[in-house]
Amino acid sequence: MMGSDDCDRGARSADVALEVLVRAYHALAVVYELSSPGAYTALHGKMMPYLLDGFRHGTAPDAVDPDLDATVSTALERVRSALDEVRSDVAAVRARREERDR
Repeated sequence: MMGSDDCDRGARSADVALEVLVRAYHALAVVYELSSPGAYTALHGKMMPYLLDGFRHGTAPDAVDPDLDATVSTALERVRSALDEVRSDVAAVRARREERDR
């Protein structure tokens, strides 16, 4: 069984991993938008439905964590928030590029 310190380290590690993933996705999204203007907007609209569909069936009935549904819901909300931030940043990059190209 994991001790409280191990759980805290695991939670911090998961938070850092999510932040690294968000930053990598952000960079990829900006590069994608710059190489194909408007393409990221179309992709963004498909991301959350795809992710939600992947978790639609819920969790296994014999799951060890009885709060897994709430945990997944919280995680998806964090992902949605990160994707929305990326969308805003990509829109700003696109606007700056359009302004520069005028």
